[in-house]
Amino acid sequence: MSPLRLVTIGLIALFVVLQYPLWFGNGGLLTVWELKREIAAQREENARLRERNEALAAEVVDLKQGLAAVEERARVELGMIKKGETFYQVIDEPKIDGSSQKNGRAGRVAPSK
Repeated sequence: MSPLRLVTIGLIALFVVLQYPLWFGNGGLLTVWELKREIAAQREENARLRERNEALAAEVVDLKQGLAAVEERARVELGMIKKGETFYQVIDEPKIDGSSQKNGRAGRVAPSK
């Protein structure tokens, strides 16, 4: 082998040895790409949790400000009614195939006379 060929092979080997940590080592480009992906996923999660916290904070303010929110939650979640009201439950007729259609309401409340 000629000395020029040995120098070329040595430089190529040195180049490969120096490039390895850049691509695959700790803090290399592959690690950076993975970290960027994780950061993007964490930002999405943070945005989702921020929206949830804002909704919960608004609910706390509603509960602290008046009884209207408490009354609404008692009606919707616990099915409670006020004194003097009459509860009417409307049941849909089943379809021909036997399945019933749900409209999401358990019944209606009307003041009694």
